[in-house]
Amino acid sequence: MAISQTAPKADRIGVAVAAMVFTDLTLSIADAIIKITISDMPLSQFIFLRSCVTLPLLILILKWRLPRVSLRPASPAWAILRSSLLLSSLLIYYASLPRLDFSVAAAVYYTIPLFITLFAAFWIGERVRVQGWVGVALGFAGVLLMLKPQAEDFNINALMPLVSAILYALAMVLTRTKSRGENPLVLALIFNLIAIVLGGGASLATVMTGNEGGQSLLTGGWISMGWTQWALIGFLSMTMLIGSVGTAVAYQLGPSSIISTWDFSYLVFAVLWGVLLFSERLDVVSMLGIVLIATAGIIVIRR
Repeated sequence: MAISQTAPKADRIGVAVAAMVFTDLTLSIADAIIKITISDMPLSQFIFLRSCVTLPLLILILKWRLPRVSLRPASPAWAILRSSLLLSSLLIYYASLPRLDFSVAAAVYYTIPLFITLFAAFWIGERVRVQGWVGVALGFAGVLLMLKPQAEDFNINALMPLVSAILYALAMVLTRTKSRGENPLVLALIFNLIAIVLGGGASLATVMTGNEGGQSLLTGGWISMGWTQWALIGFLSMTMLIGSVGTAVAYQLGPSSIISTWDFSYLVFAVLWGVLLFSERLDVVSMLGIVLIATAGIIVIRR
């Protein structure tokens, strides 16, 4: 008899935090690579090929390690909605990377914990004590210090990662409330199936309309690929697998208000790659922002 859902997992906050930080490190490396390469490839082609590589690996892992686990989630509608929100979030964020400094995009994106805490507190009634609110406030202040907002910075490009953050926060609260008992590999499977359908459909629409030469947020003419491009797709597929499973595990094993604060570690990694790879300047104010974010994480985890 196939098992579609496990019993809701007991909180293991230490494991959840470690999973979140490792996932953020992996995804930050992948996003830095995407910032360098994504302008050469339509997003529809990118997500389609990346999920086509990831999906068979997920099925093999499930059949090999967990043969009794059903590939069908216990609550398909919630799993599909969660994956759709998450995929939309990632697509909008990826689209913003070529248009913004890596550290700026990450800073705007990392209003995520603020939205997660708001949604968790007012939508599902998750208890957040004063220390938790102080931690999130300090973390958000650190983000603002790193963003150093000025009037000319607030354009449509800067709003893209903000919209992405809202969608991501909704997806993570759904993970905690509606998909907590699902197997993380099954959730990742649904995510990749939706990515294949969306990416393949967008690419097919481009071919059928004869607009292969035009570029938009999602579509565009497919580029020819050599061994380097295929190796890149393979590597990014592995990072997506780690990200899909790691994020689900983290939010299943820990309260949203705690895990979301440690999710700030992505911002630290993003600033590091911005300095090392893109020659983005890390000034004293940015350093202060990092300290505030680290302090916020300590306050929330110690509560």
